Amino acid sequence: MSAMNHGYPSATDATREFLRLSLRDRAEQFQIWLLEGQLKSVLATVEKNPKALADLLPIVANPEINMNVRFGASAVFERYANTDALRALLPALGLLAGHGDHRVRADACHILGMSGSPAAIKYLEARQEDPDAEVREIVAESLEELNSQHSQ
Repeated sequence: MSAMNHGYPSATDATREFLRLSLRDRAEQFQIWLLEGQLKSVLATVEKNPKALADLLPIVANPEINMNVRFGASAVFERYANTDALRALLPALGLLAGHGDHRVRADACHILGMSGSPAAIKYLEARQEDPDAEVREIVAESLEELNSQHSQ
């Protein structure tokens, strides 16, 4: 073994692919649990590993997802409002706020508002003239909430 890897084998392409599939599997597992009404299972997993909150983003990004799954994901995000785990997702949520489907934009803007971060304001302000009335309403509410939190 070379001195460069300090005696540890390096990850092979197969290992990296397995890890990518494992992450995808967790996102799919969350979707199954939420579909089955097992919100507590998702919350327990995210509590053990707050970075797993990111595995709910594919649910937010899918406009065709089952409504119960979408509501469940939103409930998990609400549980993590004003946390570093949620704030870490701001760039991804900012991208979703510009999604082609109004349902995805609305959910992303709602979650951005829950972040409690002034950094979310720029993503929300970019959606103030959204073509969808529901998105504009959520943006206004989210901006009002963030501005009131940061004016105190």
